[in-house]
Amino acid sequence: MKLWKLLPVLLLSTPLACLTQGEIEEADVYKTPYAERMKMAEDKFYAAQKEGKTVTGVIVEGNTLFNNTIEPQNKPYKQPYTQEEYDAVAISAERNSKLFILTEDGTLYYPTPPQGQLVSESEQAHRIDRVLTEEQKKGPKMFTWATLVPLIGREVEVSGEIFPGYSGVKGINIEAIQFEGLYIVGQSEESV
Repeated sequence: MKLWKLLPVLLLSTPLACLTQGEIEEADVYKTPYAERMKMAEDKFYAAQKEGKTVTGVIVEGNTLFNNTIEPQNKPYKQPYTQEEYDAVAISAERNSKLFILTEDGTLYYPTPPQGQLVSESEQAHRIDRVLTEEQKKGPKMFTWATLVPLIGREVEVSGEIFPGYSGVKGINIEAIQFEGLYIVGQSEESV
């Protein structure tokens, strides 16, 4: 009859049993103070950059890329969209169209959750640690995180685990991101 006392314990422990190892590790990371986490992300990013293990490319929207409505791969590297095209792909991205990183050599990278994580959130809404350049650190205070949607058409450099992918499209679990310019949600870089 005293089993009802165990009910709160069971209710609290059930969600923990459903977490994957990656989610448990991620939860442990958030126990670290924010400034320390940002310093660790920055150090890891610059170490990967020194080793040539970062990916530099332009964020492109997948639906118009794959149905050939817009061909950013056939345009100048840092200018994948006209303003009219940008307006259309920004709406698609906001409506959860898939985003990719298109490198200058034409390789596509698809943002993915960490290996082993079966259930994921939208990688477009996922806040990615932002590594600020030395110049950006000297200026006005900026966001220390970014999501991919407002970065469509912009060049970014990312670090993270790269997966072999399928049919030439590689996967990447983005751990940190760096880019020039401002980060203002809802505006292209040209309109800032």
